[in-house]
Amino acid sequence: GGNGGGSGETRRHPIRRIYHDNLPARRELHEGLKSIPYWETGLLGDPAHRLEYDNHPYDVMRRARERKEAEGQRRKRGGVEENVREDGAEDEEDDRDLQEDDRDLQEDGAPPSPDPFRPIRIHFHTESLDEEYDGTNQMKIDFVKNVILPGMADFWSSALSVVPVSGNLFVSTAELQGRAYCGDTEFSRVPVEHISTGVPDADLVLYVSAAPSSRFCGPSTLAVAVACNFDQFDRPTAGSINFCLDQIELDDRGRASDSVMQDNIDVAVHEAAHVLGMSSNSYRFFWDPDNGRERTVRPFTYRGVICVDGVERNLILPDDNTSESLVDSFACLSLARTALTLSCALTLTIENCAVKFFIATSGQRYASIVTPTVATVARNQFNCPELNGAQLENQPTGENSCTGDHWDERMYYPEALSGVISPTTVVLSPLTLALLEDSGWYRANYTRANVSPWGHGVGCDFVSQPCLVGGGNGRDGSLPSYSRGFFCNKASSRGCSPAYTHKMACTVIGESTIDFQVRGTYLPDKQFQYFADAAVGGPREADYCPVYGSVYSGMKPEELDCRIPSNDDAIDVIYSEEYGDNSMCFETTSGEGRCYNARCIYDDFNLQLRVDGKWYTCEEDFQTIEVSTLSGAFGTTVTCPRLSSVCPDMFCPVNCAGRGVCNFEAVDNVTGDVRPRCECFDPEDTSAGCSDTFVLDGKYLRDGTSLTDQIKDNFFEPLVAVFVDHPDTWTTASWAWAAALFVVFIMMVLCICSSFWPEKRDKRAEAARRRRRKKKLQQQAASKSKSSSGKRTAAPKKKIQTVDSRGSRALSPESYAHAVSSGGYVSPDAAEKYQTTKTRALSPEPYARQAVSCSSSAAGSRGVSSAGVHSRMGSYSKVGEEV
Repeated sequence: GGNGGGSGETRRHPIRRIYHDNLPARRELHEGLKSIPYWETGLLGDPAHRLEYDNHPYDVMRRARERKEAEGQRRKRGGVEENVREDGAEDEEDDRDLQEDDRDLQEDGAPPSPDPFRPIRIHFHTESLDEEYDGTNQMKIDFVKNVILPGMADFWSSALSVVPVSGNLFVSTAELQGRAYCGDTEFSRVPVEHISTGVPDADLVLYVSAAPSSRFCGPSTLAVAVACNFDQFDRPTAGSINFCLDQIELDDRGRASDSVMQDNIDVAVHEAAHVLGMSSNSYRFFWDPDNGRERTVRPFTYRGVICVDGVERNLILPDDNTSESLVDSFACLSLARTALTLSCALTLTIENCAVKFFIATSGQRYASIVTPTVATVARNQFNCPELNGAQLENQPTGENSCTGDHWDERMYYPEALSGVISPTTVVLSPLTLALLEDSGWYRANYTRANVSPWGHGVGCDFVSQPCLVGGGNGRDGSLPSYSRGFFCNKASSRGCSPAYTHKMACTVIGESTIDFQVRGTYLPDKQFQYFADAAVGGPREADYCPVYGSVYSGMKPEELDCRIPSNDDAIDVIYSEEYGDNSMCFETTSGEGRCYNARCIYDDFNLQLRVDGKWYTCEEDFQTIEVSTLSGAFGTTVTCPRLSSVCPDMFCPVNCAGRGVCNFEAVDNVTGDVRPRCECFDPEDTSAGCSDTFVLDGKYLRDGTSLTDQIKDNFFEPLVAVFVDHPDTWTTASWAWAAALFVVFIMMVLCICSSFWPEKRDKRAEAARRRRRKKKLQQQAASKSKSSSGKRTAAPKKKIQTVDSRGSRALSPESYAHAVSSGGYVSPDAAEKYQTTKTRALSPEPYARQAVSCSSSAAGSRGVSSAGVHSRMGSYSKVGEEV
């Protein structure tokens, strides 16, 4: 099954986007297959079911064998014994056989065709999909029919060829569920006319449904697929693919972004591959294209075997006396103790093996596809001639799967047919096409594949050694040289995606970013514990190796894509980043990846990148380059990536298509430089990979002569030009500086002038001030009038005012006494100020009389009078001070 990647906050973390919630769905499909005898015996339920082909190669080979057998019988009947024949006679007979084979391949007098294969024709039957319309999901149904299905069909039709069906393709009821349904009774019901009259112009029929059943639609499952019909050569001719419409996320107009659209197509391509033959249930049905025979003898038999999860199960295995030419796909079950040691069953050769079990140096058991083309492609991918084949997942994403249904995530992380679809880089590599070609049913067009950047050309250590070293037992692991650019060891690390197209963060599970729900409640096995904390590690499917596979800062994967111009941000100006079709991600000392325009130069065999208008050359892997940014105002250090990862097509295109060996140490005869090249098994082979199949596009250039620096002035040079050059010679930057200086000048003039301008007074505030001044003058005049109307006039003494506990202003005791004795006015409030709660004070009248008496007996001695008052009236003084 596969997961969709919609937009919005509901999109799940990349490592949980596929196969974590649909294990029950895959179990349901596998259980359903057990009810079909074909999957158990390898024999079609209807022996008469045969599709018509015009001179299928396997029919030609069969007829040639029958002629030889008939000739042998004829000779025996005639009593002819020829133990030795002359070479000339033998050659003549072989020539006659070849001529007869050529005649068999002719069509109505047409010249013989060396290649009967044609692009596969895929027919979609969507009646069940349309029946799921409920008034709210029409846009999603249209999206499946008009976007996902055509995108998937276009890819496979251009990537695979088959011997075309002659006439109509008929569906047999013997391999249908209930003799009516393809795959499951909740999927599509096969129309009666497909059984009786067949489907015209088709080599594969896919029945498309959208059953919302909880058996097949988990919380994040987009689709699940299974094959349900086969021809006489066991090639799948019909299958069912069920979409979970709830997982398709569209906007209000029924559209999705380009990245989300491609994400959905990639999952559909993945699911279709399971129908075509990339499945643990299909390996035992493979045919050998060299002799036109089944790789597995029929009928199948069961045998006990220890699977990759360590559980012993009874599987379909051949008899012990399986011949060398009729080899079961599980015949090679003998165990090797190292990941790089090869051994088949005693009488078998590696060319006849299909799947083989091994035990890695870490102790982990795994299975590998070891068919010839797959093994060659795998060795060319990693530059590891000793490699046994291509490893299948040792952490199976399908329950009860003995070998796994996908390529191993640790070895083939960005591969479209690995267990977890990468959020940024999905590569359908030559490896998957090699597997389908080795099935004996297809001819692959390797130009539709892309060399995976993952581990490309690194060597055997990448395959056989741990991704982090020195980890566990209270210590965090470190990155060995063969892991640089692929793995990481800190959750805070920010780098680039495997294909250097996106900025990404390190995926470390068990820390604050992601919980360990992906792996369940158990911890990694000891050999996979790479951190001080045993509960910390990468995705389980990648053997807990941390990879650059997480987004950050709340952004979606497409918002971190260097190839999308609209992702250019204001902060990117500081580092002179450049987004566009030919931009790549580079590790820098700024703390995260940065996007710069870059080109792979084929003739010079190097990478060039442009920063702030200047081109820099990466001459070797992990070279550091000091670059200036923002016209020299800033700078950073760029680390060059592995050339084999960022420009993989310059190293033996399409892994030599499995038709030769990639010599990574080959020396160019002209320049004397080391230049990897394919050394094909057949020197006359001109197929893709063995000929010069390098295709120049925007990313790849034949040479770098077209790359010229776009010289940018120093940050302050345009400013200097404003003062020394004539305006007619000013650049745009100089005019910008001049405009800025003019604005600054105007602001300075305004600031200076404003200091001389008279202050503007508020009329209302000025009127209020005048009213307050007038009222104060009136009060002073009234006070003088009352003072002059008394019996005697005395010079007023200085009044000493204090503040009471409530904040009110009050006269001091001396002032109070003077005011009373001189006949001045004392308000009642002022008098009340001298009543205290601490000391019983005299009332104003006795106080005034005593004050007058003391004042008279002092004979004009003011100092004595004052001292007398303070001495006798200390309580008032104290109250006044306290108040």
